[in-house]
Parts: sequence; C-alpha cells; structure tokens
Amino acid sequence: MIDKISAWDMNTASSLQNRDERTDDQSPWDFRLLFDRSPVGVYVVQSGQIRYANPAMGDLLGREPKTIANNSLLSFIHPDDRSMAEEHRQQQGAETEATRFLTRIVRADGTIATVEMMESPLQDESLASPSDDAVMVGVMMDVTAHRQADLEIQERLGFEQLLANLSAGFVNLPCDQIDSRIDASLKALVEFLGNDRSTFVEFGDDDDYVMVSHSYAVPGCPRFPIGPFAVAHLPWFINQFRSGNRVFVRRIPQDFPVDAVKEREHCLQQGIQSNVTVPLKAGGELLGGLTFAFLRKQCEWPREIMSRLDLVGGVFANVLLRRRNEEVLQKTMEENLRLRQQLEQENLYLREQAVLKHHHGKIVGHSDAITRVLADVERVATTDAPVLLTGETGTGKELLAQTIHELSDRKNRPMIVVNCASLPATLIESELFGRAAGAYTGAASAAVGRFELADGSTLFLDEIGEFPLELQAKLLRVLQDGRFERLGTAKTISVDVRIIAATNRDLEAATRKNLFRSDLFYRLNVFPICVPPLRERCEDIPPLTWAFVEAFGRRMGKSIKSIPRKTMKQLQSHDWPGNIRELSNTIERAMILANSDTLHIETPATSRDAADRQKTLKEVERDQILFVLEKTGWRIRGSGGAAECLDIKPTTLEARMAKLGIKRPNQ
Repeated sequence: MIDKISAWDMNTASSLQNRDERTDDQSPWDFRLLFDRSPVGVYVVQSGQIRYANPAMGDLLGREPKTIANNSLLSFIHPDDRSMAEEHRQQQGAETEATRFLTRIVRADGTIATVEMMESPLQDESLASPSDDAVMVGVMMDVTAHRQADLEIQERLGFEQLLANLSAGFVNLPCDQIDSRIDASLKALVEFLGNDRSTFVEFGDDDDYVMVSHSYAVPGCPRFPIGPFAVAHLPWFINQFRSGNRVFVRRIPQDFPVDAVKEREHCLQQGIQSNVTVPLKAGGELLGGLTFAFLRKQCEWPREIMSRLDLVGGVFANVLLRRRNEEVLQKTMEENLRLRQQLEQENLYLREQAVLKHHHGKIVGHSDAITRVLADVERVATTDAPVLLTGETGTGKELLAQTIHELSDRKNRPMIVVNCASLPATLIESELFGRAAGAYTGAASAAVGRFELADGSTLFLDEIGEFPLELQAKLLRVLQDGRFERLGTAKTISVDVRIIAATNRDLEAATRKNLFRSDLFYRLNVFPICVPPLRERCEDIPPLTWAFVEAFGRRMGKSIKSIPRKTMKQLQSHDWPGNIRELSNTIERAMILANSDTLHIETPATSRDAADRQKTLKEVERDQILFVLEKTGWRIRGSGGAAECLDIKPTTLEARMAKLGIKRPNQ
C-alpha cells in the first residue's frame, strides 16, 4: 500500500506502514486492494491537498488517479459550490464526527455531475503527521441521476401546486373579477415556467379578428397589445390553434414552415426566439388560445411539459366558458326584466284604455267610399311608412289606425294611442318622451314615455293638428332618426316606432299660416288617407245601425228584431255632422228608450228634410255659428277655434253671438 500513496510525506507513509505491520497478524484484509476496487470514489486529503485517490475517484472526475494527487480538492468542485463545500469542510475540521453534503464537480470534459461527499478525520495518532496537519478520508458518490429524479419530482409537485392554486383561484369568483384573476394567473405562470411573456387570445363571431384580452411580460420585455388583432397579420399561426392544434416552434425562424411568411417576419421584428401555444377547449367548443413566448433565449422545455400546459389551458378554457355563460345569462335576465317591465307598462296602458276607450269592433260597410279607403289601408299596412288620416271628427280614424296596425308586422304588440288635443301643452312632452325623477315640480318618480312604450310597435297620434308648435321640432327628430331624450336627462334613447297620425284640420293650410311646421307635415304626409264622412257613404248606415244595435243590445240585455223602414230612411237622409260617433250616440239613446223588439229611432232635429225649408239669413247665420261652435267645443279663439273656422275676428264673432242670443251651454 506504501507504493500507492507515494505522494504522502515519508512520516505519514511510515506511520501507515507501521499500522499495516501491526494489523497483518490481526486482519487478512489487503487495504490497498480494498480501496482500489471500491465502487465509490475514495480519497485522502492533507493540508487541503489530495494525497490519494482510488480509480473510482478518477472515473468520477474523468482523470487518471495519479493526475489528481497533489491538487486541491476544491479545484474539482464547481465554482458556484466551492464556498459552500469549504464551509462544510471547515465545520467538519472543528468537529470529530463525519460531515456529509451534496455538491457539484466538473469533469475533465467539462460536464457537471452532482455528487454526495462524506469526510471524516483520521483519529489514529500513528497517522498524524509531524506538522499536525489534519488528515481527512473522504468518500465521493455520483448521485446525478437521483438528484435529477428528485428535481423532477419537486418540479412536478410544484406544477401540481400551481395548477391547484390556479383552479382554486377561480372557484366561486364573481364574473367581474375574472379578468383581474386571469392577469394574476398569467404572471404566476410566467414566473414558474421561466418564459418571458404569456398572452390570452379569445375567439369571437368575427372570423377576420381575434381578441387579445390579457397579456403579461417580465420586466424588460414588451407586453402584447390588448385589443382586436387581425388574423391576416399571422394567418398560419392563428389558424393552427384556431383549428384546435397545439403550436410549438422551438427555433425561430428555422422551425417555421414555408408558408408561415408573415409569422417569420413578425417574430424577427419582435425578437421572439421560441413560441408555444395551447388551444383553449371546453364544452366541445374552441374558445381561444394561450401563448408562451421566449424573447431572451430559446425554449428548453421538454415536449413532456406540453401535457401539463394542456391542463393549464383546460383551467382557463373552463373559466372563459363560465364567464361567457354568465354573460349570456345576465343579458337574458336583463332582457327578461326589460320585457317584463314593458309588459307591465302595456298591461297598465291596456287597462287604462279599457276604461277610457269605447270599442266598436271591426269596420262595417261596403260602400265605394269605404272600400277605396280599405284598399289604401291594405296597401300601406305592410310597410313602415308614416300614415296621415284626415277627415271630419267621428269618422272612425282611430279604428282605421287600429286596422293598419293589425295588418302590419307589428301586430303582436299593442298599438299605443295618444290624443294630442286632450293633453295640456305642459304635459304632452312628458307623456310622449318620458321623464326622469325630479324633471319638474311634482315629478317624484321616473316615467316611461309613449314613444318608448311603443318601441317595436305603432304609435297613433290623434288630433296631431293640436300638437304644440314648440315641441314639433322634437317630434320631427324622433320621426326622422328614432332618437329622443327624456325630460330631465341627457341620455339618448333609440326606438323603432311606426307613426300613424290623424287630424280633422287642414294641415296644409295651417303650414301656410305658420301654425304647423311644414317639414313635420311633409314627414307625416307620406301616405295620406282621407276618411269619408258618413253622409258620403249612406249605404253603410243600415249595417252600421244594426252593428250598434247588436253591441248595445248585448250590453243592455235587450233583443231588437226589427227597425221600421221609414226610420232607416230617415237615418240615411240625415247629414250626420258628428258622423259615426253621432250615429252611435243616437242608436244608444234609442236602445235605452226601447221597450219592445222593434226599435224606433228619433233622428236629430237638423235632418236634411228640415234643412230644405226656407230659412231667414239670420237663422242660417245662427245655425252656422252654432254648428261651428259645437264642432270646436265652443272654443272661439286660438288655432282651430270657431273664429278661425268662420274666417272672422274673435271680437266680431262674440258680437254676433251676443246679437243672435247664442250662449255657451250651462253658462
């Protein structure tokens, strides 16, 4: 054994030889043979220098054992681990027990191996050198494979912990917090995986664009721009993961296919060296992609990591699907709420109409005059064109408007009716366009206007000639572009409303007198229909009479079987200045008085026969003034007043009324 440790000083060798001599008769072992054939590296160190190294030690370092002797042990340890190894050795030098630690060594070919070292001081005084330098015996074992396995296990456990944290972070998370959680998750992924940037891409309905919704990059690397991204910029790349394929380009631009021209240019321009993209699939639907970009170095991930990235993609895909489903559910709930509120408003409106409106049923009559009107109604009903119904009061313009609505595509929604003459000018704007709470004194709550209520349906503006001049511009705007603002708010509301207007005034004459806006008149007068007065459709009086008799009979519980021929002729010969409304009132009065199954109807005193007798000029003047006063509701002054209809001054009319003894009823 002495010739094997010739590098030792003679005193140490002599001591070891003496020890061999002492033990020859005590043990049969040949220690030199034992060390040389040991499967693990064995070495002896004195004063920091290697004095002996067995062949296994040489194999570990990739050197001949004789070339190792007289070299510092630290010279074979990885530079990054030398301070740690020296610390362990110094600690061991202060103690008598063996020390054990892991470190890395550098072989002769430059490769690195992880070894486990165990050193122990020689306690036998016979081996101590004269200089009292400590002698250490060490064992070195290659644990690279075990260490790599441990690292892989730790990495796998770390990834599983990361995956668990990602999944747990989205559990029961409110929809409005998902975006911020995705941002935090991308940051955690980049920090764990060691790449430079991660980007979240979502697919929408537009095949020409994808949506970049989230992106995180390490400091010093640019984040991918957020927002719509044209597929034409990276067609090969986007279409690959849009088709559900995983994309792994380890070396850019070498690994790109020939047809990925734009992708090659983009990556060279952006400095991207490697890229990995995982498609996001959930619920049988492809929702987007998750990309991992390398800008500072090429990707060194093994392909086995792709299965782990698929798990990450599954977490994000399920989150994205849940968010989309919640958004659809939220929109559905909002739409249901809107429809419910609209239905409540419509039901309230219909209940009000049931109290205020007298329903006469469908239009009755077969005269040429009404047939022409109904033909026009059928032609215009299927369009959305505005309709202007003109004619005397009581001719059934509202009933015609209802017929137009029922023949249109909007028939599934109720027609909304507004009588412009019955609303004060101060309230008509609120009634039509709605108001916000506090819009004016007394407006304690918000209210939906008739235009908003008629969205998707028909709005009937009766007596449009009475619409206030100062509000006509706002009405014109709604008719032109379907937009308006509620009183007290600047928010613009858009509606889709079909307009039917009616008037008994000559609007064209009113425009010439600047009493009605000409642009509004032309907008309303797209398809005018003139409703004939009852005196021009005498042949319709008998069927109308019987229709009223049946309606009032059901209501009063009376059955009428006949009407005298003379009575019917008297009805047909009457002027009916109040038209169908006057006829209805006359029949109702007769039904109240009827006490048999034969109806006797007393026509109004102003019949055509009575008009044929000679009257004085004073009587004619008095009758004309009374007729106009009744027609205008005894309104003398203002637009549509009796003075305007008679084309005289209000003071002149009042003087003639006093002269003829005409007074307002109940005055």
